[in-house]
Amino acid sequence: MTVWDNIYKKHLRSGEGYGTISKDIYPLFIQFIRETNFIEKSALDIGFGTGKYLKLLQEAEFQVAGIDNSEMAVEMTKELLGRDADLRLANMYNYQIPKDRYDLVLSVSTLHHGTKEEVKDLIKNIYDSLLPSGKVFITLPDYTESWHAKSKDLKEISKGTYIHLTGPEKDLPHSLFSEAEIKSMFLSFKDVSMNSQSGRWFVMAIKD
Repeated sequence: MTVWDNIYKKHLRSGEGYGTISKDIYPLFIQFIRETNFIEKSALDIGFGTGKYLKLLQEAEFQVAGIDNSEMAVEMTKELLGRDADLRLANMYNYQIPKDRYDLVLSVSTLHHGTKEEVKDLIKNIYDSLLPSGKVFITLPDYTESWHAKSKDLKEISKGTYIHLTGPEKDLPHSLFSEAEIKSMFLSFKDVSMNSQSGRWFVMAIKD
């Protein structure tokens, strides 16, 4: 059972909205979907959790798919989207994302749960998975503003990457990123928009 399986199990027992389990969807994402033209309307959510973003996209007539490393996340989201939903149980850093498949890849509060090299490689794979002019909506923790940088309950395992020593995300890596680091990771993209809010970067960009 993964760290997130345990978190979801507690959520189902008590209804506690830990982290991204709350029902709220970032208004910036809703605005992004409303104001952006998607030709194929084919979307992949990396780390879909409870499936709330996929549900919103499904209701907007997208063909949706997702990967998550939690069995409970897969089951919960299949209940939400339908049993035939294209949801895969997979480690996002090892999963072979189909190339030239999607015109939207999103990932909210997920990609940073690995080393910086793993995140960097995954961004490259995301780029390859996009159709021409495909878009991304990705959040990453802000190194300078994130509460992680101020917490005493952390151990730095490599520069900018920490693990929690206690709590529900104990031993789970968290990589934090500066503005310069994110710009470097998204160099292959065009029209990169970075919006820093509440300790996280919201990154929107287009495949060049």
